[in-house]
Amino acid sequence: MKSARHTSLRRLGTLVPTLALAVAGTLAAVTPSSTTTEAPRARAANFVNRYPIGDLDRLAQVPGGARATGWVFDPDARTAPVTVYATVDGKKTSTVSASRSRSDVAKAHPNAGAAHGFAFTVPVTEGRHDVCIVAVNVGKGRNVTLGCLRKTVFDYGPFGAINRVSTRPGHIFTKGWLVDADSVTAPVTARITIDGVAHDVVADKSRPDIATVRKGAGAQHGFAASLAAKQGKHTVCVIGRDIGYGRDNKIGCKSVTLDDDPISGLNSVAQSGNALRVRGWAFDRDDTVKPLTVSVRIDGGAARTYTASVARADVAKKYGIAAKHGFDQAIPLSEGSHTVCVSVKNIGYGADTSFACRRATLSYTPTAALTKATPTRTGLSVTGWATDPDTSAALPVRITLDGRTVATVTANGKGATHTGHNFAAAVTARSGRHAVCAIALNRGAGTHNSQAACSTQTLALSPIGGFNSLTRSGDDVRVTGWAFDPDSAAAATVTMTVDGKAAGSHRAAVARTDVAKVWPSAGANRGFAPVLATTDGKHTVCVTAKNVGGGKDVSLGCRLIIAVHPVVASAPRSVKASAGYGSLKVSWAAPASDGGAPPTKYVVTTSPAGAAVTLASTARSTTLSGLKANAVYRVTVTAVNVAGRSAGGVSAATRTATGPAPQTKPAPVSTSRYLRNIRTCSTSEKSVMRAFGAADARNNPSGHRYLMLLDIGGQNQRYGGVVLSATTRFVTYAALLSCSKSYVDGYASAQRATAPAMIAIGVNNDMDVNSTTGRAWATQIVNPLLSYARKYSGITVAGANDVEPGFRGSYSATRSWLSGYLAATKAKFVFNGSADGCAWTVSNRSCNNGYTMAGLYNLAGGAAPSRIINLPQVYNYTMADQWKYISLTGVGQGNKRINFGGPLTEYTACAQARSCGSIGGRSAWQRMWSDLQSHPKLRVGSLPYATDLRIDS
Repeated sequence: MKSARHTSLRRLGTLVPTLALAVAGTLAAVTPSSTTTEAPRARAANFVNRYPIGDLDRLAQVPGGARATGWVFDPDARTAPVTVYATVDGKKTSTVSASRSRSDVAKAHPNAGAAHGFAFTVPVTEGRHDVCIVAVNVGKGRNVTLGCLRKTVFDYGPFGAINRVSTRPGHIFTKGWLVDADSVTAPVTARITIDGVAHDVVADKSRPDIATVRKGAGAQHGFAASLAAKQGKHTVCVIGRDIGYGRDNKIGCKSVTLDDDPISGLNSVAQSGNALRVRGWAFDRDDTVKPLTVSVRIDGGAARTYTASVARADVAKKYGIAAKHGFDQAIPLSEGSHTVCVSVKNIGYGADTSFACRRATLSYTPTAALTKATPTRTGLSVTGWATDPDTSAALPVRITLDGRTVATVTANGKGATHTGHNFAAAVTARSGRHAVCAIALNRGAGTHNSQAACSTQTLALSPIGGFNSLTRSGDDVRVTGWAFDPDSAAAATVTMTVDGKAAGSHRAAVARTDVAKVWPSAGANRGFAPVLATTDGKHTVCVTAKNVGGGKDVSLGCRLIIAVHPVVASAPRSVKASAGYGSLKVSWAAPASDGGAPPTKYVVTTSPAGAAVTLASTARSTTLSGLKANAVYRVTVTAVNVAGRSAGGVSAATRTATGPAPQTKPAPVSTSRYLRNIRTCSTSEKSVMRAFGAADARNNPSGHRYLMLLDIGGQNQRYGGVVLSATTRFVTYAALLSCSKSYVDGYASAQRATAPAMIAIGVNNDMDVNSTTGRAWATQIVNPLLSYARKYSGITVAGANDVEPGFRGSYSATRSWLSGYLAATKAKFVFNGSADGCAWTVSNRSCNNGYTMAGLYNLAGGAAPSRIINLPQVYNYTMADQWKYISLTGVGQGNKRINFGGPLTEYTACAQARSCGSIGGRSAWQRMWSDLQSHPKLRVGSLPYATDLRIDS
């Protein structure tokens, strides 16, 4: 590129350095010349060598050559001008006399004077050259080369670039820029050739981006031209026309194809219903808004014209044009093969566009497929599908068996394929080889039904029947059932045996309408009910349906009957009862005699009355629940057979436990609640709270203790109430107490026997936290609620506090709250807090916000070991581990271990909120139990509670 040569020229065309005169009388070193003797690089000021003395100030390229300026004089003729000549590639060219006035030289060399300067231009042709300047010696000495330009490229023609060659409707657009080195500010003529045909344009348009390409050139060097051209491929070249020295330069060439024909696509030529659907798109770049005309010829006939104006968002997106350039035409045609040719009418430049003709075959005949033919007990089950290309409606399908129509069904069912067009049919047939076929009946434009889709199957059908009953009939037995053979319309024959001995053959010809409903092809007269003579005792009767045709005899089964009057069984043996809390575990052995008929069930009762259950004849043990605690019961077990109820087997008197057994396995998880639904404790709110209590009680089975926490929020003592957790809703103490009583009432209404409950009502240490608010919680809420609950024998009340180091209440403030509470009530206190920031592998460390493990030990148990129940938050395994080491902190200081009630989780609350995580109650209980059992000073015999929080908004 010209610009690249220009850069090279500036790099290589610098003057080869010479040493300038430093002081008067010293000679500058010069570059060696091939035709002159090089002067020494340093001579004394007495001019001993007598060579010319001077300096080549500048030797640089200029239009047409190189410009040399400098000065020189000869010591042998100091005032006389010295002859200076130039060489180009070693050949002498221009000669001048160094006689120009140079006052600087006169000042440096007073004896020489000023007339020793020179300035002249050396003509140089284009190309790579060496240019040297030589001073001619006078008298003694030799000529001196003052300096050279070595291997310098001289290029005087234009340079530039082609930025773009693109197409426009009917034209080729060319854009670029040109600068001439001989006249950098003058506009250059750009000769643009298209396939050799020249067009001249002036490169005088503003191009600020190339203003710095050549110093002083300016920005007015751009060119752009849109030139008419024929359709097809073209070669576009740009030549910069030279100004002054040099010659024209070819900037470059590019190939471009001018194609103004419509742009289009033929997406499909295919059958759609009872027509041929031709679908595609087309637009013309000469006018991307105007819809084009599309012509369709069928089998060489007259053209059918349509407008491509259907919206095609995909085309608009791809080409950045308006959307309405699609065509989608349904052309009614006859069945058969057709040749379809589509063309698009051009507008403006270019020519019409034609697509390759396509072959399309239209068929309006339906298709049927038989996907499966499966033998059944009465014939065949066939499934398949049927479609018609010119309708989406469900088709009727004719089912034939051995060429005979046996059914017509509608193909409107679902299936793995052809959903909405599947069919199924049951075909009655007899044993043997059969061809079953499906034929789709034509609908719409076609004239033919489908070809038959067939399957050949070989059937070997056996009798079908049932043995319904075996009952006593006087001194004999009656056998009832039904049977038929699909291979015969005649009544089926059934044979019977009694205890393995033949008992006759019988025809199944009794009316059985129930059989006809299930097996319509069999008809109603397919029953049998003969009476067989039997002796007293147990007898086994078996029935067999005899085959005719291709199958085999079928056993309808056997039944046992006691053909004698049985008596009740003897009493069940070895009845034992073991005590539980509100329950008894009972076991027994079967009666020694079943009275001639085996027991059908067992009945277990208690005395005094408390529980009664009926069990299957195979049962040998059960657990009776719902009994009173610390009460004495006897358990009676009776056996029931067809003759009646036996005498009872009775256990020894057994006293139920006075309380729940130690909880050494995961405790049942009770429901605790974040209460956020109370406002003024209106009638409706009381109703909701009562329902909450009842639901929680029903969730807690007998035989265990339960603790339910009602988590309220923070206290606002100034206004005498609380702010519900995670809300800004204020509720007075009076309203809270009233709704809490409703919860107690609801719980009592559904509480199970031997399921004692503690209801803990709690605040947190995040608002008003001091001894006054501790006393207020006891006197305003806990004490009144405790008194109210005394009317229910199985319910007690405790206060609680969600103590967390992360809340605003400091350790000292929280301890003051606890002291105030404990002093104002005799009720228990439930600590349901967390151990934020505490260690989980060592004891006696600091926690968050000034709390310590020793301080939390005090709040969670140490302050009142006999009154405080620790129900810590255990949302993950680490939280359980923290409380192990908090309890060890107190033990290590000589105190009792913490009294742990069990874990508090919020598995349900987190699922409701979708913004937190918690393990479940059973997992938390197991981790806490393992932690406590892992250290001998923490080991407990029972961990009675596990409770999980939910949110009530």
